[in-house]
Amino acid sequence: MAIKFERVSFQYTSMDNKGYLALADINLSINKTGEFITLIGETGSGKSTLAQHMNALLQPTEGRVHIFGITVDDKTKKQRKIKLNPIRKQVGLVFQFPEYQLFEETVEKDIMFGPKNFGVSTEEAAKRAEKMIEVVGLDASYLKRSPFNLSGGEKKRVSIAGILAMEPEILILDEPTSGLDPIGRNALLDVFYNIHTELDKTVIIITHDMNTVYEYAKRVMVMREGVLVYDGDPVALFSKSNIDRWNLDVPDILGLTRDLEAKFDYKFTEPPRSRKALFKALEGMLK
Repeated sequence: MAIKFERVSFQYTSMDNKGYLALADINLSINKTGEFITLIGETGSGKSTLAQHMNALLQPTEGRVHIFGITVDDKTKKQRKIKLNPIRKQVGLVFQFPEYQLFEETVEKDIMFGPKNFGVSTEEAAKRAEKMIEVVGLDASYLKRSPFNLSGGEKKRVSIAGILAMEPEILILDEPTSGLDPIGRNALLDVFYNIHTELDKTVIIITHDMNTVYEYAKRVMVMREGVLVYDGDPVALFSKSNIDRWNLDVPDILGLTRDLEAKFDYKFTEPPRSRKALFKALEGMLK
């Protein structure tokens, strides 16, 4: 098991020393490969706080997190013998705003920074930059450009390439498609899914977009007021009782599927989760 949470709670401390409980008694496990997970919940539900525990940017107030053989708990900060850098290499976290992770004068240097910081040679880091810029859907001409002159979507891709260049086992992305139009959103999600399938990485996406959850996820986690209230199958999540209980939006494809079933008195054998799957199912229905 790559990551395991054991009764993890986390409390932020305010300026007046009053505590705010952001996570409460979290138990979960995440595999090294084979998982495509979406993490959802209302603003302030604890999604980003949970994600930051997955690579030890935050340490539990109570409980412990086991990350690739390293145990992280409330004593970790005081125990200097515990080295957290190996965790950061194996669990890569891409923040919501790529500007937080871009600072070099060229895209190439930005992508090379992480690997070099972990002892990779300049030559090898440059090779990784060439490879990863293509993995995220950009060409080699971007390597010599300034990251600050790119579009929002391009900046996100470069920040992802920088994390991938460190060759993490698990990739966590915080709201990676926010601010993008539908075409840009779908293109970037296809990049993440290709990373998952072709590079055999576990990918975890924090999102508010139920279409992303329904179409791409193999597993979905729902946070509510610091509590993990659901961890399981995306299709099962969107039952009427769950939608009412947790104020979830109905994914577009699911809403359309239900309308078609009601109008034509037809039941799809398996709910289509993408436009392509819906069109294929409709062909079968019309036959």
